[in-house]
Amino acid sequence: MRLSVWLAALLPLVTAACATPSVAYHPRKDCEAGSAGACVDWGDELAGRGEPLGAEAAYGQACQGGFVMSCITQGQFLLRRGELEAAELPLRKAYLEEMPEAHEALADLYQARGTPSDVKIAEGLRFEAPAIDKPATEFVYHFRMDSRGSPGAAITFNVQPMAFLSRRLSLGFHAAFTPVTELNGFIGYQHFASTWAVPYARVLLGGLPSAPPGVGLNYGGELGLKLCLGPIGHLDFAVGSSRFSPLHASVGLGFNGLFLLLAAR
Repeated sequence: MRLSVWLAALLPLVTAACATPSVAYHPRKDCEAGSAGACVDWGDELAGRGEPLGAEAAYGQACQGGFVMSCITQGQFLLRRGELEAAELPLRKAYLEEMPEAHEALADLYQARGTPSDVKIAEGLRFEAPAIDKPATEFVYHFRMDSRGSPGAAITFNVQPMAFLSRRLSLGFHAAFTPVTELNGFIGYQHFASTWAVPYARVLLGGLPSAPPGVGLNYGGELGLKLCLGPIGHLDFAVGSSRFSPLHASVGLGFNGLFLLLAAR
């Protein structure tokens, strides 16, 4: 009896729910209602229809709502119209978020101004752009295989702050675990071929902790390539050799050193 009472009470509610039409998503109306995400979609739609002024306004609303990529897009629309002063505000907002795209767009703004000092600033921004979102420290684990077919491992702690030529210079600590254990320091240079492809070279100097003083001096070098994953870390491929390690190849996985520090806590 109770079951029939419950069913009788629920039936009108279920019927009303089924009869209520779902609210359709409309980018323009939702953008006007204050949805920043809808403004992104509305801007994309207007841009696709060849309405740059409307798209610019929509991206501006999305920028104010916290969509940083829309700040860049709004700034680029303003640049195309020659509104250099107006373009600086959204581009500067994106720049503060340390995004490579924002550095490039802000460089375009300074380049468009055209004075010698502005052109120099533009060059600096483009130099910084591919490195800006990379970690200042990296911890890397490597699997190694030498020319004799002997497997091994290595760990690297790499320091590469923007102060070192926008991360071009790096230094750190390298420990290799092969038939012998090497403890090395290194200094290196890396070239940002793009935001994700970074070839590098390193000079290693250290020693064997198990060897008598003066006997275990070690030296060598590495050539490698990082495939970067933004602020997270990178994949690492390298070849190298040292006094106590024959020619070897390695595959590594690097992580932002800050992530490991937070995990340790």
